[in-house]
Amino acid sequence: MTNQRVTSRFLPRLGAVAVLTAALLAGTMTAPALAQTDTGRSAKVAASATGYVALGDSFTSGQGAPPYVLDDPACLRSKRASYPIFADLVSPYRLTSNNACSGASTAEIPQQLAGVNRNTALVTLTVGGIDAGSNIVLASCAADPASTVCRGAINDSVAQLSILVPKLVGTYGLVAGTLPQAKIAVLSYPRQFKPGFSPLGDVLNGATDALNIAIAGSVAAMATPRIHFVDVSQEFAAHGIGSRVPFFAFDPLNPFAPANFHPNALGNSLGYARALVNDGVLRFR
Repeated sequence: MTNQRVTSRFLPRLGAVAVLTAALLAGTMTAPALAQTDTGRSAKVAASATGYVALGDSFTSGQGAPPYVLDDPACLRSKRASYPIFADLVSPYRLTSNNACSGASTAEIPQQLAGVNRNTALVTLTVGGIDAGSNIVLASCAADPASTVCRGAINDSVAQLSILVPKLVGTYGLVAGTLPQAKIAVLSYPRQFKPGFSPLGDVLNGATDALNIAIAGSVAAMATPRIHFVDVSQEFAAHGIGSRVPFFAFDPLNPFAPANFHPNALGNSLGYARALVNDGVLRFR
């Protein structure tokens, strides 16, 4: 949902971010200092009222926007263009660390919270896709979306959603209890494909919709304004794989590229970061 006052305040900054994104994609700029996962100012910012920590899986780590930082290569954290980096650019919140990791499920969130300053003011996270079997669905359906193997994987994933809801509720409660001053933004997963682009895409889009319903319901069950569901579907609309300007990385010549099926630099800046602005999460305090 668009907040006109907040959007008008941040549009000039988002315009600058778009220029920065284009430059990064063209390879004409080096990473800004704040793009590093751990900077010299981190300790000072962590104790401030504007400290920001990102948690969750590959959609928050920035897997679709290489190159990656080298602190933990398996996590595939973008060095320059994850949405937490862009959120830092367009808001007063200062990113102290992006602890998200590729392949992370709800079970990994306690470890990601270890050592985070209790005075942290903002948390953003994407989590639940791995719990629901998104990787298994993708692997099972890639060869033939109409196959019984694909259909079985989808049925298993849907069955997991009823188990996922209490896991998500427990995870959100853990984050809120560990960081009592933090505003917590739970972001949805965007549809990855242009509708009608491919049978596989339509299958995966439907699975994403079901997952997002479970996530939204879990946030609603918390019944606290501190935990906010951010629906990114509007910002990613018309920008799936197969569209004229896709917000996702996809290399058809290398179907196993790590970045594939994840938001690229445009998706992180004009998709995820813009959704945080439009929903008022990044407004000035």
